[in-house]
Amino acid sequence: MSKDFIRLRGARQHNLKNLSLEIPRDRLVVLTGPSGSGKSSLAFDTIFAEGQRKYVESLSAFARQFLDQLPKPDLDHIEGLSPAIAIEQRSSGGNPRSTIATTTEIYDYLRLLYANVGQAHDPATGTPLSAQTPSQIVDKVAALPPKTRVMLLAPVVDDERGEFRDVLERLSREGFVRARVDGQIVELIANKPARLDPKAKHTIEVVVDRVIIADGVRTRLADSLETSLRWGDGRVLVLHQPPDTADASRWTETLHSTRMYSPATGRSFDSPTPQHFSFNSPKGACPVCHGLGQKLVFDPALIVPDETKSLDDGAV
Repeated sequence: MSKDFIRLRGARQHNLKNLSLEIPRDRLVVLTGPSGSGKSSLAFDTIFAEGQRKYVESLSAFARQFLDQLPKPDLDHIEGLSPAIAIEQRSSGGNPRSTIATTTEIYDYLRLLYANVGQAHDPATGTPLSAQTPSQIVDKVAALPPKTRVMLLAPVVDDERGEFRDVLERLSREGFVRARVDGQIVELIANKPARLDPKAKHTIEVVVDRVIIADGVRTRLADSLETSLRWGDGRVLVLHQPPDTADASRWTETLHSTRMYSPATGRSFDSPTPQHFSFNSPKGACPVCHGLGQKLVFDPALIVPDETKSLDDGAV
């Protein structure tokens, strides 16, 4: 079998007139011509049909009964074929999230490739991201000025819908006293969890410890950070407040993670997953077009073509 070309001899399928040609392999080949010149007859009814037929014939009789086998095309000889995939042109009615890459499932392999082999970079500086170790996080928190008030929070619910009574009850049973729910610090009272709207999205972060930076606090800080990372699935929110802060409600918040971390900006990111490269997932979809690739907007010039007219005179 030829490794460099697909060779056809005497193709007479539909309106092809005894066509013979060689098509280079491993290249992007485009067939052009006026309507009725035989483009579809060559691409779909001859090359694809023969490639699909030979592939189906290699399967067992049991597997062939579940597949639609195309008829053998009218030609003398063809060689150099591989198993083929054909995407037919559709004028309308398709899913806007469906592309050639998703239909052929190439998109799934690309997402896996980028998530496992790709090098993540900070979107602000372009510097490569690396994971932090728990000891590095302890060093950064312990390096804050003396008498700085620090609060360690572990994210347990990230912008999800639900009432989360079971989550709050479990936190209370585990001995935690406070949690930050949707940005507000609340007391975790046993058998009386806070009532949340089950139809709204909520963010819950449990307060693991509150410490003041001083000599001898490192051991307690390390233990609390370990607990925070365990409950926060490798993430910990560090809220700190300098001792001379006039407003007691103002805290500086930083996210640390054992996943991906940027030394240049101090920002932490989730480790890349296939969902981060999917426009069908909230993690990977564009926040503007929501993964559709287009945004619907109103054009004022089309709504009001003549701004000099009033509504009674037919401005709209």
